[in-house]
Amino acid sequence: MFFLAASMGLSVHTASPVAVFAATKPINTVSIKVTSKLEPGVKLPKIQIGGTPDTGGVSVSGSGSKYSVTEAEWVDKSGDELKAAEEPQMRVTLEPEDVSEDYFPASYKSSSVKISGGTFVSARRDGDNLIVTLRVKGVKGDFGQPEEAYWNENNLGEARWEKPDNASGYYEVQLYRDSKQVYRVAQTSSLQYNFYPYMTKAGEYTFKVRSIPVTAEQKQYGGNSDWTESGELTITDRYVSDGKGQQNENAAVRPGTTQPTGWVKEGDGWIYRLPDGQLCREEWYCVNDQWYYFDGTGHMQTGWRQEGANWYYLYSNGAMAVGWSKIGGVWYYFYPLTENGHTKGVMAGPGWQVIGPYYYYFNSDGSMYKGWLNQNGNWYYLNTVENSLEGAMFTGWLNRDGNTYFTDANGVMVQGWMQIDGNWYYFMPGSGVMARDTYINSFYLDSDGIWRQEGNRG
Repeated sequence: MFFLAASMGLSVHTASPVAVFAATKPINTVSIKVTSKLEPGVKLPKIQIGGTPDTGGVSVSGSGSKYSVTEAEWVDKSGDELKAAEEPQMRVTLEPEDVSEDYFPASYKSSSVKISGGTFVSARRDGDNLIVTLRVKGVKGDFGQPEEAYWNENNLGEARWEKPDNASGYYEVQLYRDSKQVYRVAQTSSLQYNFYPYMTKAGEYTFKVRSIPVTAEQKQYGGNSDWTESGELTITDRYVSDGKGQQNENAAVRPGTTQPTGWVKEGDGWIYRLPDGQLCREEWYCVNDQWYYFDGTGHMQTGWRQEGANWYYLYSNGAMAVGWSKIGGVWYYFYPLTENGHTKGVMAGPGWQVIGPYYYYFNSDGSMYKGWLNQNGNWYYLNTVENSLEGAMFTGWLNRDGNTYFTDANGVMVQGWMQIDGNWYYFMPGSGVMARDTYINSFYLDSDGIWRQEGNRG
């Protein structure tokens, strides 16, 4: 059986019958400064290392003396134009100034990575370097202007408009008669509005619509768009409204639907219709505390989904995976909460990740690693026993396949002489197997693997 160092209270000493080299010092905190002058409507520029960027540019630098920024790249390389309030993700490489003196630990908490001008997403070690992913502060600018505003020919008085590329998802709409304002909708998330109840007099009616920021984040970085104005709609005495169906001034309302709402089976798939008749399209939507994704046709999606550098998994019932999930016989971990720089449902990895009290290692495809792992010349053990902390990195004593090993507080397999709890042991270089009932040079190790002075050769 194995024992964790924490549960045994083991102390590991550096004194030994053979030479022991001093360990390097960990860099426990890092600081990164991002200076952004990004603007909406342009593509992501090349990231400048250090200095002050020009208008439309961005720079990044490290503020520690033990490391420096050597490389920075955008996570999303699609080449799309930036939108107002967008927070593009950046991947920054930090390199120790002297690897013989200082090193980056396997994992960092968000509190250990201080970012000026952005927010922390994740950090992982890559060889001697540390890779930090962060979000740049939101791009300041105005939201997109609705593409087109027009009257619905099949429903008298119904205003419609087209969603812009850089949409906030919220709109202000104003109704005019003979160039004088009649009614105002302060906020709606619909792409249509029935103005007929307010057409109580004959005249030439027009409306205009603009995108507006509503959420706290949108208000922080985004502004109102320009107005888009419709053509004229003539209402004669014969077609004036009796005023029924009017709402209070500035009410944020939208028309309803008589079609089935909620989950609706359509062909071989499922759609989700809202009370206003709209389908969830090209968006995430939460139903009964479960997140689902719907494509452009409104159909619920299943399986793997990629968004930029992030991966999600949707079960056969459409629900987004959170926490540990076994897919195709392989374990993956999806962050269960949006916290510490992680977004709920995003697949963890690659590299080292801290989950609960344990370290885990994930392959480049996000699958959990098991067994012995060699990194930078050091060996680590990730538990292979199913249903018993499978995949967790162990520290302390370890018995596997009839052999005994010992890993230090960082999980590194010990090789050579090591004093543990006052006793000297020897672990075979290369394999890490504890020697027992044998001589190492002139030192005898008994059946428990302990060097006892009375057992030395004369």
